[in-house]
Amino acid sequence: MGYWASLISPGLTMSAAAPDPAPHASVDVLVIGGGACGALVALHLLDTPGLRIALAEPRPLPARGAAYSTPRGEHVLNVNAARMSAFDAAPGDFVNFLRTQPESAGLDEAALAAWFAPRQLYGRYLQARLDAHPAREGLTLLADAAVDVAREGSGFAVTFASGRQVRAGNVVLAIGNLPAALPGGGDVPGLVEAWDYAAVAAVPVDADVCIVGAGLSMVDVLLTLEANGHRGRIRALSRNGLMPLAHAPGTVPQPGGIDELLPLGVRARMRLLRRWAAESVEEGRPWQDALERLRPHVRALWQAWPEAEQRRFLRHAVRQWDIHRHRIAPGVAATVDAMSKSGQFSLQAGRITAIAARDGRLHVDWTPRRGAPRSMSADVVINATGMEKRAARAPGALLPAMLSRGLVAAGPLGMGIATRGEGQVLGADGAPVEGLWTLGALRIGDLWETIAMPELRGQAERVAAGISRGLGSAAA
Repeated sequence: MGYWASLISPGLTMSAAAPDPAPHASVDVLVIGGGACGALVALHLLDTPGLRIALAEPRPLPARGAAYSTPRGEHVLNVNAARMSAFDAAPGDFVNFLRTQPESAGLDEAALAAWFAPRQLYGRYLQARLDAHPAREGLTLLADAAVDVAREGSGFAVTFASGRQVRAGNVVLAIGNLPAALPGGGDVPGLVEAWDYAAVAAVPVDADVCIVGAGLSMVDVLLTLEANGHRGRIRALSRNGLMPLAHAPGTVPQPGGIDELLPLGVRARMRLLRRWAAESVEEGRPWQDALERLRPHVRALWQAWPEAEQRRFLRHAVRQWDIHRHRIAPGVAATVDAMSKSGQFSLQAGRITAIAARDGRLHVDWTPRRGAPRSMSADVVINATGMEKRAARAPGALLPAMLSRGLVAAGPLGMGIATRGEGQVLGADGAPVEGLWTLGALRIGDLWETIAMPELRGQAERVAAGISRGLGSAAA
């Protein structure tokens, strides 16, 4: 289906019969990326009367993105429903939505709030909120991928894969998590990407599988293989050999602030965090309470470090942070543990040096953290290395094009893109690019913790408010 042939307004339902609009459409705000971040920005922008808003997303439905586009029921949220509202001002909104869904029928209030709901339900929830907005006719869905953004007068000209352009007074980059390339892989015939849910589900049940990476994407792969009754051997490789840990029922933030942590370097902070976790356990509470204590303050903790300490964290402590901070549902952890105990699944720590196809198999050369180089063979290799943090390595056409134009610049330590305030983008000259905004994963260098819904919902609201203020000032 062609890009402009699938553009319609009003509403959010795609139709091949929609008329082809003018070759150079014009909008007040173009949001590039229609996953959770983009959908939330659009939703808040609709609160400003009269705005012409477009949401560009190549997937057939908005509000899904990589995380929520999965059709698999075994892929659940990593946070319980009570904490997944899309709105700071309405903390019970997602739970209220779940009350109307057949999948959650029979759950009482306590069980519903504690439920780690299927991720596909969350995408349905966000789209439902878009559809229900009284001003939704002001939102146009563009079903194509943006490949370039260029300055044009006081606004921007955005080029899409179809070759058509849209002119926009403001642009929001809400492109979400970008997939990282497979280390040592090059062009691997038959390589499966972990975020390609259909391809993972199609892995033959008797195949020997090698998963590269041991984070949340790997967990998704394991859950799908287990749900399909996989019988083959499953081995995973990651640099540290560490997997995400589980949530504990009833976790609440440990009392106290973070003032003690702020002046400390990486090693001293780690020591203090271990002490806080031990104190929680001694008091009969889960160690997870100590991590919850930090959650509202991660931005301040990250920005309190000089660059040298931030680099030290990335070299020595980031994986420990990831597995303790980004936890998985208890039921998910139990499934992974059972697969490990049965011997079907194993995880090795080491670095991949090469992957090549020979004699109908894929051969993975790797070096353990301790020991001599080794090789393993598999029928299927799955790339579960997660998100690409460095702007210079970003896949696709959009960010490389904007970097080459100087419209964006790499963020601190080369991660994400440079931003300030509530999401204004900084260009190669270090100055704000008027009318260009971002949120979510692209702000990782500035904010570090910028991919979870409790952070994203606030960012989306503030970006929309900043754009609306700017448009109001211009009109005055």
